[in-house]
Formats: sequence, structure tokens, C-alpha cells
Amino acid sequence: MELRGASVYCKNCGHENDEDATFCENCGANLGSTSPQETSAGMSRINKILIVAVIVLVLGVGLTVGLLLTSKSPASNTTVNNTSVNVTESENTLNTPTDTIEPKLIDSGSMSGSNAKYQDGPFTYEWKTYQVDDNDLLMYGTYVAGSKTVKQTITLKKWDEDYVEITAEPKSSGKSSWYTVTTLQDYSTVVDYYWGVFRPAREQIGPVS
Repeated sequence: MELRGASVYCKNCGHENDEDATFCENCGANLGSTSPQETSAGMSRINKILIVAVIVLVLGVGLTVGLLLTSKSPASNTTVNNTSVNVTESENTLNTPTDTIEPKLIDSGSMSGSNAKYQDGPFTYEWKTYQVDDNDLLMYGTYVAGSKTVKQTITLKKWDEDYVEITAEPKSSGKSSWYTVTTLQDYSTVVDYYWGVFRPAREQIGPVS
């Protein structure tokens, strides 16, 4: 009785061959080679892996680019917003009206005398008066006696309905200042008081205090 070893079946035609056979006795196929179906299946798996890897790579690159663009956006927006605010502030500054009222000259005059309050001898006194409004006057006076010259700044402002506040800096002596609150003497405005009382006094006695 003949004993046979393990058999090898041909993957191509299914013929039974001896264990040590290299080629199929029936179809001549190489018994040690991988079948076309297995080769095709292996290639298919590799292709799938490559496709998945490419997709993951593309997604990673896209996500990175998106993050970079997003991180740069706030800085750009901040610059634009700051520029807008600066322009608005500049326009507001240009369009803001000024409340400064320029005083207008309403009077100027001069007088001379033989002896003023401080016994300075012959003197002259000149003045210019400016009106800020009906109840606010500003007068600049120059007192000259010999070698002595004193420049005065006098303000007349309404204190209340019946009184006026008068300030002279400095006195005609050239020292300190002078201040008083006196009646408007029935005048309703400081301008009227100036023409009716204050200016005639300057024509008669010269400097304020």
C-alpha cells in the first residue's frame, strides 16, 4: 500500500498536487504564488489607507489655515475701528463752536490834573473801556505822574439787582489792589451805571483809587 504525504491544491484549477510540487500538474500554475484575487484585495486595502491618509492631511491643512486667518482678523478689525473713532473725534473738535465773546471797545478818553490822591503832583490819566455784555465791563487805564507810570485793569460787574462790583489792580499808587461793591444808583445795567456815574468820575478825578 502506497503512502502519500500532504497534498497541495492548485488555487487556480483546484487540482490536487503533491506537497513538494512547484507547478500544478493540471494547469501549470505556480503553486507558491498569490492568487490574483488576493493581490487585488491587498491593493484595494492599501488604496483605501492612502485615500484616508490624504483626506486627513487635507483636513489638517485646512484647519490650520482657518485658525491662522481667524487669529489675524481681530487685529485688523481693531485697527479699522480705532481709525473710525479718531476721525469722529477730529470732526467733533472741528465742529465744536467756541463760546468766547470778544469784548468790544465802547469808550476811550483822557484827563489831566494838578495833584492826584497820593500827592504825586501833576498827572495824566488815559483809559479804554470794553464791553463784554451789559453787566460786564473791562477798562484799562494808564496813570502818569512825573517819572511814575501805573497801568490799571478795572472790572465792573453786576453784583445783584441793585449793586455793582468794582475791582482795580493795582491802585494808582502801584501797590496792592482796590475792591468795592456799591449801589447802581437806580441804573438797571452796569453799562448805564458806567455812563451815568463811573465815567464822569474819571473825567473829574482820574484814576480809580
